[in-house]
Amino acid sequence: DLRRLAVAVECFHKASLVHDDIEDGDAERYGEKTLHAEHGVPVALNVGDLLLGEGYRLISELEVDGEVKGRMLAQAAQGHVTLSRGQGAELCWARRPEPLTSLQVLEIFRRKTAPAFEVALRLGALSAGADEATHAILSEYSESLGIAYQIRDDLEDFTGESDSNDLADLRPSLILAIAHKRAEDGREKDLIASLWRREVRFEDVRDEVLRILSERGVAAKARELRDAYEQQAINALRTLTNPTLKGLLRRVVGKIFGNDLIEGYCGEFEARNAAGGAAGAQPAP
Repeated sequence: DLRRLAVAVECFHKASLVHDDIEDGDAERYGEKTLHAEHGVPVALNVGDLLLGEGYRLISELEVDGEVKGRMLAQAAQGHVTLSRGQGAELCWARRPEPLTSLQVLEIFRRKTAPAFEVALRLGALSAGADEATHAILSEYSESLGIAYQIRDDLEDFTGESDSNDLADLRPSLILAIAHKRAEDGREKDLIASLWRREVRFEDVRDEVLRILSERGVAAKARELRDAYEQQAINALRTLTNPTLKGLLRRVVGKIFGNDLIEGYCGEFEARNAAGGAAGAQPAP
């Protein structure tokens, strides 16, 4: 059962990557040709659909209580709905591209990336019979971790460490959102806005854009936000009663981001979380 569940999660994840690569027009994934680039869009679409069906089939074959199985299927389905809405928001933006604020980009991240973490963790929690308090913690942890992960991806685009490059491909990017906010009125802001609107190619204005990013401290601001969400993911685990699970989830954060944690949040982070209460981070225990 545990193997089936793990493979189901991987099927869902790989299906989302196959479809995402088609929608974004990416030619490479993991240093190799993407499925649609090598075999064509129809084949790639079919393989993605096959993987989704396989994931649900594997869950349906688990030897678990019917109510638990139903909750697993519902959790996976809700994850797909949320992810598709996030991807849909990006696709709608692509039809009429305009500058987005940091908060708008972070909201896309919350819906596009966080569900992958939440589905994986909560399916495992359902299999293990975790209580509702644990599920609530995993949900909060997943949201923060997913956003931090996507910010890290944007930073790797900036440094050239990523397979794809949302900055060069002119997709919603936290780097561009911060740059647009911090750019000086006039030529600088107009240039960043033209990138958002896809009116110029990144390669044609690379040097000027990199100068703006450097002089306006854009990468440092993005790292501050990444660290803030990383810290919130750690803080979400405070009331987790299972010490083994808490330790494993902290190790996940450490594996992805390293061990440097911060104790304070920044403006965009506080604004986004204001509705849910004060956002002052505390050192993790």
